[in-house]
Amino acid sequence: MGTRRAAGGREVLALLLALALGSGSGSGSASCPERELERREEEANVVLTGTVEEIMNVDPVHHTYSCKVRVWRYLKGRDVVTHEILLDGGNKVVIGGFGDPLICDNQVATGDTRIFFVNPAPRALWPAHRNELMLNSSLMRITLRNLEEVEHCVEGEALGPFGDTRSSSGVTGDIRSSSGNDLGHQEKLWDLLGTPGAALE
Repeated sequence: MGTRRAAGGREVLALLLALALGSGSGSGSASCPERELERREEEANVVLTGTVEEIMNVDPVHHTYSCKVRVWRYLKGRDVVTHEILLDGGNKVVIGGFGDPLICDNQVATGDTRIFFVNPAPRALWPAHRNELMLNSSLMRITLRNLEEVEHCVEGEALGPFGDTRSSSGVTGDIRSSSGNDLGHQEKLWDLLGTPGAALE
């Protein structure tokens, strides 16, 4: 009798734990829903790949900050980035809005290479963010799949659920952790990244 009660108690405890974990994960995703990639691309006037070189203008109250980013390639909107926005010979820009709680993936560290969806800072944010680009949606890691999906969105050709022949390899992870055994994938990644400041042809 005692054994049955103990077993029943364990089952109830396991059920309560599962419900608690389920409700916690659900509330977390609901608090920061991610928009479709096509919509994110449409809402961003500029899409670029770049590497964070410096973190600056940290707001200790709102926990937001800006970054100086070395631009590798403009996938969209190179003409939107005016001469006043460009730094250090035209290969770098300042991007603000990191730490914004309305953006799901909003944190970077020095040395991170990402795909950035940005817009020129509106006049309402001047003078603090004048001549800056502002993060408009979540950062994306540099992977072959991600680069190709963004390129297809820019070109108006969204990939199907299984991708095309170029992305059938399923390469994942940050570019810095790419396997050294597959030089073909690394060369493709660097080809898609392009040279600093280059526009998508």
